[in-house]
Amino acid sequence: MTPTQTWPSVLIVVPTYRRTALLAPLIAEILAQCAGSEAPTRVVVIDNDPERSAEEEAARSGVGYLHEATPGIAAVRQHALDAAASDELLIMIDDDVVPEPGWLDALVGTWSDTHAAVVVGYVRYVWPDGTDPWIRAGGFMRRDHPPTGTVLQSISTGNVLFDVAQVRDLGVRFDVSLGLMGGEDLLFGRELRAQGGLIVAAAKSVARDDVPVERTTRPFVRRRTISQGQARVLLLTRGGSLPRRIVGRAVHLAGGVARFLLFGTAALVARALSDLPRNATLRRRTWFAQGRILGAIGRITPEYARDGAETS
Repeated sequence: MTPTQTWPSVLIVVPTYRRTALLAPLIAEILAQCAGSEAPTRVVVIDNDPERSAEEEAARSGVGYLHEATPGIAAVRQHALDAAASDELLIMIDDDVVPEPGWLDALVGTWSDTHAAVVVGYVRYVWPDGTDPWIRAGGFMRRDHPPTGTVLQSISTGNVLFDVAQVRDLGVRFDVSLGLMGGEDLLFGRELRAQGGLIVAAAKSVARDDVPVERTTRPFVRRRTISQGQARVLLLTRGGSLPRRIVGRAVHLAGGVARFLLFGTAALVARALSDLPRNATLRRRTWFAQGRILGAIGRITPEYARDGAETS
């Protein structure tokens, strides 16, 4: 922004669920960037834990606290939108990342230049030492990093800014009926674009995600990828008439089977040729196709399930 421009007020929200050990360093970095920014800011933790485990840490860190009783990240994100004033910008940053220098001003500056309804920052995944090279090569938990100002077709909500007034004028809300399934960002982005909202990238707004060791195993990335495939089918076949939903699921079932066979065979060939990167990438695509098959027949394992239960 130029010296003559007025910085808007910013609400920074940290959605959280039982990650109290991560909150102190995250909030400290957020507050440090707030102190160095010209934008008036306030910081609030929104806790989805029925036991309100984050309340004490929020008080200790000197930030606001809200509790969301409805389970699921979609409910927390909608609570954040509802908590913001119409003249504020709302920034959401996940509780398992840490903003890198310039994170805050890059988000707000990109909004100032574009006046987009949503500005999406970048999440940089950092694998721990000793991570299986196959996992690193497979593209698991990887995000695109488009240049600042690039118009996007979707949003990811780990590091994102919302122009609250625009979002409310467009009538777009997070679908709280998703519960623990995830995918709320996919649906929100689709609806926002359908209503004429602009989504742009802020490449210099970076949040670092240090991947926990327990997420670097093949069983974990397999479960996560299959769950994402299941959710994608459910999300893309919601709404409309019963015949339309049946046709949609049939299309996903056929596409899933075809991709499962194609990518699975190609993965075996890559393995035989000792092509590790190609084998890992194709195996990821095979698992996603498997998820599409399961989703098409109504077997859904919520990505954020707290009891491991399947739904149908």
